[in-house]
Amino acid sequence: MSWPIPELTGIDWTRAGFEIGACIFGYTLLILTNPVARFFGDGLRIVNRHPRIWIWLAVLSCSYVLFQLVLDWQLGDLRLSLYNLVNWPAPKPIDWRAAAAHSCLPALEMVSGVFNQLVVSYPASALAAFLFLLNWGGAHFNLISEARVRLGHWWILAYLGVVICAFAAVAKPLFALSIHWLNFFLDGIFLLRVGAVLDWFSFQFEYLFGLVVQIYLILLAFVWIRGIKSDPERVFALALRRTPHVAKWAGLMLLMIAIFVHLPLLVSYLWIGQFTDFTSAAVAYVDQTVRPVVAIVLIFFFSVQITLVLHNETLQKALQEHADLIRTKWYTILWYLIVAGFHALAVSWLGQAVLECYPAGSTPYLLWSLLLSLAKAVLGAWLLTTWVCLYRNCRRPRKEIRV
Repeated sequence: MSWPIPELTGIDWTRAGFEIGACIFGYTLLILTNPVARFFGDGLRIVNRHPRIWIWLAVLSCSYVLFQLVLDWQLGDLRLSLYNLVNWPAPKPIDWRAAAAHSCLPALEMVSGVFNQLVVSYPASALAAFLFLLNWGGAHFNLISEARVRLGHWWILAYLGVVICAFAAVAKPLFALSIHWLNFFLDGIFLLRVGAVLDWFSFQFEYLFGLVVQIYLILLAFVWIRGIKSDPERVFALALRRTPHVAKWAGLMLLMIAIFVHLPLLVSYLWIGQFTDFTSAAVAYVDQTVRPVVAIVLIFFFSVQITLVLHNETLQKALQEHADLIRTKWYTILWYLIVAGFHALAVSWLGQAVLECYPAGSTPYLLWSLLLSLAKAVLGAWLLTTWVCLYRNCRRPRKEIRV
């Protein structure tokens, strides 16, 4: 007598076993035989040697998830009780096709984040802004000295802009937490408009803070490649000094995002009282058009940021070297993008599939959200360190930074 397992579970386990085995075999074949396999191995060794790379990303990513949970709790969408912790809702059937459709954009943005910023720095950027305003570690003097060298007479405007955006970065999470209380005293539409302006100013500092973290992680990987023994604190100080070298490229990115993301949203909030559909259309335009286009642009200019970080080059020279790299190493770069995109899509797809099985705000949904953030942080660290190894091999720099 045999148990009718397929009838009880609704799953053909024989077929599932073959499919799982085929997936494992195909993945093993891909990861071991692709032309950039050794760089992925080196990247994994760097992550093992410097766990703070994925820890930084995990802390930033999980802090964003936890902050969103706090906001959901304020709205009443999240209920924290012993009953909800013990009694988990039954999972819904997995819709793999819908999960794949919802995971394509996050996977694309993860790959583009390797060449820009891997994770969202908010709300941790508020703490960084507060420490900056307190001149922690002489941050003001370091910024002024480097900005005067790199930006010339424009350093004053740049410094004042950073200070203003730092105040906005501190105020943004406080505003988000208190907006429901403020709604008792102020008009809701007015608060939405103030929030949009505050978000735009705060985003400038969030981007700069995320840029510092990205440079720090790149330098940690570079230190391992060169075999240099250096304290992480010294590497972080070097990352702060290297940030102005990327200022012009960062300015272009901020200008592009301001024109195509923040400007349409700001305009829509001005008319939100009369034209609600226009605001909805602006949000859909940003999510469905601008975000994919920005990610593709960042992937196309994959080497500009790391060239500016590791070399004393102008932006024009970095673009010229980028063109040379495309012409001479396009096949290697393409394989890296294929393998990185496969991993990003697989993690995003699996994570989205499980999330859609449970209602938002439930205990398994919260736990899986945190686990997914952790998995993306580890994967992002691996992809970033692999990219540093690959770039180092593709272009032997003539002038290297000294740690």
